Amino acid sequence: MKYDSIFDVVGHIMVGPSSSHTAGACRIGYIANILLGQIPDKAKISLHGSFAETYRGHKTDIALIGGLLGFPPEDERIPDSFKLADKKGMKYSFTETDLGPDYHPNSVLLELESKSEKISIIGCSIGGGNIIIREINGLEAGFDGDSPIIIEVHKDVRGMVANITSAIAMHGLQIIEMHLSRNIRKGIALSWIECSGLISDELIESIRDIPEMINVRCLNV
Repeated sequence: MKYDSIFDVVGHIMVGPSSSHTAGACRIGYIANILLGQIPDKAKISLHGSFAETYRGHKTDIALIGGLLGFPPEDERIPDSFKLADKKGMKYSFTETDLGPDYHPNSVLLELESKSEKISIIGCSIGGGNIIIREINGLEAGFDGDSPIIIEVHKDVRGMVANITSAIAMHGLQIIEMHLSRNIRKGIALSWIECSGLISDELIESIRDIPEMINVRCLNV
């Protein structure tokens, strides 16, 4: 078997006990925190499959809350996530759900609210601390968060992709991979763009200034 990285063998640096149920869950919450742009005021957490069956024993619940607080999987504060979330006034709840057979057994639906924004995210922990963000606000995503990525939502009008890619080129980056999904009924689209290097604040601001842009976030991994 061919391995692309030593992390495929030994896994990510993490606070245990489980790479898939703890480290992966924390990474999903951590990326959700970045996508929302802050610690959520409210979090409804719906667990699917194996996550639903074992989340207490494997501390999936604690790891998800730690990620939502902005803690990466190696953060030593994760065991105290509930206490720290309570201090910050985060309201959170856990429930079990069935997302259907098309979703990995270690999947979670996060419905998050802040004072200014709401977001829903489905993430899957696929083993070894690795994850896939499957959906954002009902739109197909599909990124793993392991490299610099721009995630943006815009009105589904002509010329948006050209404007975004031009901004990236103007700031000296190449596009490694790009994915676009559309909701024709709502007239919006989501794209994620993997870039060749770290994404600057100036680039994000230039994309944010494009007319008909709704929201922009970046993961600088």
